[in-house]
Amino acid sequence: MGDKVSSYSVSQPLQEDSLPSPCTEASPNSPDHGTKRPVRQCRENPDLQRKKSKTVSYRVGNQVEVDRWEEDQRIGCAARVVEIIQTDQQSTELVFVHFEGWPPDQADWVKPQEISSPSTKTHYGPLGKESDESWEEYGDFYYQQSKDKQNANPVRQTGLVQDLRMSFHACPCHERETVHPEQPGRIRSILDAFYTNRMLRYFRRVHAREVTKEELMRVHTFAHVRNYYPYHTKATSIEALLNPTPPPPTTTTTANVTPRPTSHLLHLVPSENTVNTLFPPSPPLLPLTTNNTTLTSPNTPPGLIHQMTCGELGIAGDTTFHPHHSSLSARVSAGALIELSNQIVEGRLRNGFALIRPPGHHAEDDGAMGYCFFNNVAVAVASILETYPKVVKKVLIIDWDLHHGNGTQSIFYDNPNVLYISIHRWDNGSFYPFSGGPEECGVGPGLGRNVNIALSASEEKPRPMGDTEFVAAFHHIIIPIARQFDPDMIFVSAGYDAAEGHSEQLGGYSVTPHGFGLITKMVNDLAKEVCQGRLVLTLEGGYALEPLANSAAASVAQLLEADTGQNRILSYTESLHTTKPNLGAQQSFRQVVNIQKDYWDLPDYLFKPNYRFHLPSLWRATHSITHRPRRNRQPKLEVLESY
Repeated sequence: MGDKVSSYSVSQPLQEDSLPSPCTEASPNSPDHGTKRPVRQCRENPDLQRKKSKTVSYRVGNQVEVDRWEEDQRIGCAARVVEIIQTDQQSTELVFVHFEGWPPDQADWVKPQEISSPSTKTHYGPLGKESDESWEEYGDFYYQQSKDKQNANPVRQTGLVQDLRMSFHACPCHERETVHPEQPGRIRSILDAFYTNRMLRYFRRVHAREVTKEELMRVHTFAHVRNYYPYHTKATSIEALLNPTPPPPTTTTTANVTPRPTSHLLHLVPSENTVNTLFPPSPPLLPLTTNNTTLTSPNTPPGLIHQMTCGELGIAGDTTFHPHHSSLSARVSAGALIELSNQIVEGRLRNGFALIRPPGHHAEDDGAMGYCFFNNVAVAVASILETYPKVVKKVLIIDWDLHHGNGTQSIFYDNPNVLYISIHRWDNGSFYPFSGGPEECGVGPGLGRNVNIALSASEEKPRPMGDTEFVAAFHHIIIPIARQFDPDMIFVSAGYDAAEGHSEQLGGYSVTPHGFGLITKMVNDLAKEVCQGRLVLTLEGGYALEPLANSAAASVAQLLEADTGQNRILSYTESLHTTKPNLGAQQSFRQVVNIQKDYWDLPDYLFKPNYRFHLPSLWRATHSITHRPRRNRQPKLEVLESY
């Protein structure tokens, strides 16, 4: 918006459609009853109207006042303007604000009507007031970048989509006794790492939305979509007749959802979620609605029949489900990725990171599993192919999550326009989700469009896979095949559960943040080479919070055009402590190339009996300690700084 200062003048009480939504109190019988949680303001409740008679002017970096709810009171809280955008619909203005003294995951989009000038009673979060000088400097940086956006290499070309509604998805047990791996703290830990590394200022914020039923049904069955997407239609419509009130939980699965093997090991040890960050813990959130949605009645999908270790019911044995919030969070997660992808294809962004949950790559077309409800990447890819057929004809999906993306593979298994490449722990078929063997190459017109780099440890010398093994897979197999496919856009299912620090049950590998940075740089370089830089990373797995946060920060830093310090990798020279993959990786690679040679033109030297898949010798560091992950020993700031 350049140097334009936004203003909003209201001389009459706000109309009902622009007001905060009702902050729904939990009933005494609800698992949410009695908890204390500060949340963003509520909307669309006439009883909460507040008359604003003065014109409110603001620019990025300015302090304003926006309402939050703390316990049962509405409090005007200090907030800083981070981004101002115009939506496509009727050029409506939206403002992304950071609440002072609160962690970055509490930031939210607001309408101009909800903004007022700070008062003497303005409330701050637990950490208190933030530096005026720092926020003024952020505003100057923002507007300078807006002026420079015509330059050949503007800094803010990377999009970031986050949304508070995705934090509502949590087990009804509130983790009083059991710490569930897929939890709201995952998003918060990553944002804390972005903040600590001073990365947040380099992102352009993308406003998330809920996915539509039509977008979901491009890849999911009607029955599956209906289970998690309420149909609010007239009783005379066919959809309403086919969508009766969901039945209570039963002891049998529905006919449309094929029972699949699940792992009893997918429960994280609580100590692995301990992470010291700059910000104090955020209390859980109230069941409420925000900008784009109204609270729906609780729904109970048919698959909610498995009792988890905490005592609550879950889906497929390991997937938590909150009857009020999980469906909404899943819809926002899928819709957020579509919005980010659209802006990349349209040229408004070069690349981006979708900081979303619940994840998606395990979700099949007809069922939820493995913490996933909708297959976010599959939904976004199908949407892009249909919406922009002249720009994007072929899509490459790279999945580096430790676990195989069974759902993504299944959905595109016969599609010649989507190449799915997964590198994952396989252990000869004994590791969850027990799919993704190297011989699974696609069917029909999609034959050859599925590449599984299935990793198994050597029986003679079992070693965990780490940086060298993952980089070698990209160097020798993934990048050469991707170049031949010549995609128009690249999606990465970016799971970080291969990071060192995860338990054997959830991970067991030893990829460092630097290793994730290297493979991200390789993919980003590929995107610049073959598809004008169109690249989107979307969060999948990663459950030990500190390794997750450090790995994601090192990875996403490679997307930025700005110099972000030690996380930024400029060269592959002296980047690894060893260039020799372990024996298990060599055996796994050899099996893959022997299968894929029928579909791709691979170099002859890969098939020599004694070839060991070494990396270039110049990539070996003279002082190998330089590539090790940095300890998170950031000094605590005396005054909380801006983004």
